[in-house]
Amino acid sequence: MVKLEVSAEGPAAETITCPNVADQLQEVPAAAQAEVDRNLAQLDKQLQEANDRLANSAGQGGANFVQNAILGPLADKRAAALDRIAIAIGRVAERPTGLDSLATCTLDGDNTGTPAPSDSPAPSDSPAPSESAAPSDSPSPSASASAGDGQTITCPNVTDQLQEVPAAAQAEVDRNVAQLDKQLQEANDRLADSAGQGGANFVQNAILGPLADKRAAALDRIAIAIGRVAERPTGLDSLATCTLDSAGNTSTTGVTTADFVDIQDVTPADQPKAGENGSTGTFVSQCATKGENNSNSGNVITAPGVTDGAQAQYEYVGNMSANALSTNDSLADADTTCRNEADQSAYFWPVLRVADAPVQPAKVRLEYRGNASTDVKAAPQFLRMLSGDARAASNGGDNARPTFSCTGFTDRLTDKYPICPSNSDVVRVFDMPSCWDGQNLDSADHRAHLAFPDESGACPSGTEAVPQLRITLTYDNDVPAPAANGTDVPFVVDGLDSEQNSPNTDHAGAVGVMSEALMDKVVNCVNSNKKC
Repeated sequence: MVKLEVSAEGPAAETITCPNVADQLQEVPAAAQAEVDRNLAQLDKQLQEANDRLANSAGQGGANFVQNAILGPLADKRAAALDRIAIAIGRVAERPTGLDSLATCTLDGDNTGTPAPSDSPAPSDSPAPSESAAPSDSPSPSASASAGDGQTITCPNVTDQLQEVPAAAQAEVDRNVAQLDKQLQEANDRLADSAGQGGANFVQNAILGPLADKRAAALDRIAIAIGRVAERPTGLDSLATCTLDSAGNTSTTGVTTADFVDIQDVTPADQPKAGENGSTGTFVSQCATKGENNSNSGNVITAPGVTDGAQAQYEYVGNMSANALSTNDSLADADTTCRNEADQSAYFWPVLRVADAPVQPAKVRLEYRGNASTDVKAAPQFLRMLSGDARAASNGGDNARPTFSCTGFTDRLTDKYPICPSNSDVVRVFDMPSCWDGQNLDSADHRAHLAFPDESGACPSGTEAVPQLRITLTYDNDVPAPAANGTDVPFVVDGLDSEQNSPNTDHAGAVGVMSEALMDKVVNCVNSNKKC
């Protein structure tokens, strides 16, 4: 469908028309009909409001005003309603596909005498779900100017307001939290791209208002997901509205000299010594060299089902199909970059960026290790492993782990960007948790099912040791060294905008997809104290 750009002097006779959604739906299950009807009515209401705004804003803005202030936000709101329709049907039958293609609407300059077809089987004033946290034409004080330079949109933190999320709701909550991040990123991109456009209320009408609508829809889905299995949380709708901050007033300040450290000033880490019953063998799975990877912006563990949910670029090695939409079945059916084809595991981490361009490590080492106190047992297929925290800068850093080092100094790990001496290269080391609860492949927070050994190397009570995965990434001259005083910023780890590339947000993950025979070989190597 063609998007028409209309100048400020565009003809007043234009009307917005949208694809008919009801005609594209197959038979709707009775159990989903009420929710589908509500959202079809919402689509009608959105179209009416957009046409009202089109009529009331005749003559405003620049060449792209209608697209940026009306058609773009309308497409965003329609996409959210279409997603709710798909979810409603998908709960009780096969989820419909392709509805997102119906989100985009166009201008029709010749059909103003013919009303746009209604999607709703009910009257147009039928109740619609409450989505908007604030009227779209009510400018907030900070948004009363046209899009300007040096401003950033900030939104309330949702995860901090959620109490313990039931395990049965965690996946859907994670998807929608990732969607909130994606919405904020897109809004900030639109803010930057539209600098200087529009009139007094442009930012509120074209960016903040639509963002609040989309956030309200995602927050409603979170509340619904939790409410199906526990008490539905209240007050989440108050978190929909976001505000503008001038440069320097955001929650984080970006990378500074304090984020760098000379690796020679870092104290070597104490390593637990293997006891009499410890297992000291290793097994290396050769899965990647430079150029053998799959890069995308999905996190298959923390944001499953949400394309671009990670809001950062990840490198995946091993499983060649791994992305946010992967399932256990799709991972098991995929090809692998691993030399041993029985290892179809997905190993991943956020890229390092140099001058905003992603760089790949020169070497990737995937090593399975033992436990200092005991033999290890076989890990199950599809076990989710996560080390570090992508949100450590904003949530306190309890799950952050030091990952950075330099060649020749890998006994020293730091949660800051390292200043390596001459002829030494940047290294990232990720140790995965390796004390399994014996039951679960994943958990509500993606951590509770798999713990780290304590300082002595022993696993907590109630868990059993499985082979510990260590991912070591070594970079070459593609990653330049910082100045000795750390005053420049030659490289950063990719991440959420809210984290401002803080080094303590570095993290990695893996989904284990080894054959039973290969896992048995790993266990035998480790417990026999061999190097395989």
